[in-house]
Amino acid sequence: MTSSSRSFEAEPSIVSPRLRWGPSLSRRALVHGAWWPRSNDPLIELPGLIVNVDEWCGDAAICLMLAPHGWEDRSVRIRVRGRVVRVGWYTTQPGAMLTATFPELPNVHLLIIPFDTDPVRAEAAMVMAAGQACAVPAQEILARVSHNPPASPPTDVPPGQESRRMRAGLDANA
Repeated sequence: MTSSSRSFEAEPSIVSPRLRWGPSLSRRALVHGAWWPRSNDPLIELPGLIVNVDEWCGDAAICLMLAPHGWEDRSVRIRVRGRVVRVGWYTTQPGAMLTATFPELPNVHLLIIPFDTDPVRAEAAMVMAAGQACAVPAQEILARVSHNPPASPPTDVPPGQESRRMRAGLDANA
């Protein structure tokens, strides 16, 4: 595995990510939401994701863990808003999941929808992953929607419109 030859010293531009969050950071959830990148270039896709994850969790992520396959390069550090976030590329990490680690919070797990996924299937996967305490493994979510996509995806709450109070805390009962 090789790391990127592009420098992390220059702060990349922030591209707004396509995200859908679940209602909370439930410890019971296998995934806390879904992310649908527009490309397989981590230096383009990850900065916006990092900013959004930080804002949603109310803390600064210190590391992102991803599986190496499917990505254009393997950047190991990304500068975002004046700080550096480590990126770990692990062959043991499920390919359909990104894990963000924090100093004080439990890990946050996001389903990664391949960038070239059909929009109807991608939206269906995002809705399933953002369900209340989603207990479906990331890889299985993708398999389910590839076999049985809905005629039209449900749109009950637009992505990013969840209340901060709704997602605050760690689900004390979890």
